[in-house]
Amino acid sequence: MRKPAILITGANGEMGHGLITALHKKNNVNIVALDLNPLDVSISMYANEELIGNILDQGLIEQLNGEYEFDTIYHLAALLSTRAEFSPRAAHDVNVGGTLNLLNLAIEQGRSQGNAVKFFFPSSIAIYGLVNLETKNNAGAIKEDSYRNPTTMYGCNKLYCEHLGNYYTNNYQRLGAEKQKSFIDFRSIRFPGIISSKTIPTAGTSDYIPEMLHAAAKGNSYNCFVREDTQIPFMTMPDAIQAITQLMSAPKENISRTVYNIRSFAPTAEKFRQKVLEFFPHAQIGFEVTEKRQKMVDSWPADTDDSIAKNDWNWKPAHDLDSGMKDYLIPDLKQMYKK
Repeated sequence: MRKPAILITGANGEMGHGLITALHKKNNVNIVALDLNPLDVSISMYANEELIGNILDQGLIEQLNGEYEFDTIYHLAALLSTRAEFSPRAAHDVNVGGTLNLLNLAIEQGRSQGNAVKFFFPSSIAIYGLVNLETKNNAGAIKEDSYRNPTTMYGCNKLYCEHLGNYYTNNYQRLGAEKQKSFIDFRSIRFPGIISSKTIPTAGTSDYIPEMLHAAAKGNSYNCFVREDTQIPFMTMPDAIQAITQLMSAPKENISRTVYNIRSFAPTAEKFRQKVLEFFPHAQIGFEVTEKRQKMVDSWPADTDDSIAKNDWNWKPAHDLDSGMKDYLIPDLKQMYKK
């Protein structure tokens, strides 16, 4: 007999930490955690089973299909934006090839169970591409179906996987002799930049704000790699995790699309620097622009429109910039880095 469970790939990443903790609090949830590395000790006790492996390993995918009965898959594993620019072929292999492996796993699981497997895929504002700053400044808060012209490998990968998820949910093998029942319920969120107090950011092009904050909390100087007027949307990690669990628990009849925008606040880099100085007045934060990374961020929207998520599944962030700093980020960081 196969063991009932949910699967989380990329479980040891920033988002995996929060998601495993949140799902563990639910009753009767058996978590199978998959990552290239062993789980951090802070979350390892929350996983019923921990697997170390690569999502490109077809043998591992077959093992998962043979041993477990997944009703939900959270596919978090990815090569992030900065690393993807240095290794575009590896990024495509992991971000697209790995996602295809997991979608095919979900199809096989759904067929054997006779029910659609819920599949969560974290997308990104990197799927947007604005041609210049004038366009960005005039566009305002961007809706889901506008400006989908990514200029980064990571954005290209994410946008293609969004389309794959929609295809597997709504049009899979549409030319077959028999009408196909949908065996995947694909749901995706285009996340803005995410700020976490628990983990130090790595390899994200939006990480200039969390890097700034963690450096100030540690008493280190920091040079921000984008201009003072740079603006994209952000949110706290608890709000990101809440959004995932909220979307995945929403009734199917409430879901009008496979991919949603969400956001919480959209400060400029300078506004966030000023906010950091309110709590760490001696912090040394400067600006030393890296033009190539700046160009990537400039192609992303200054803000996004999340009205459809609010209407479909009552999305509402708990934190704005002030409450996110005061109630979540600052207390946790001061505790983490206390001398």
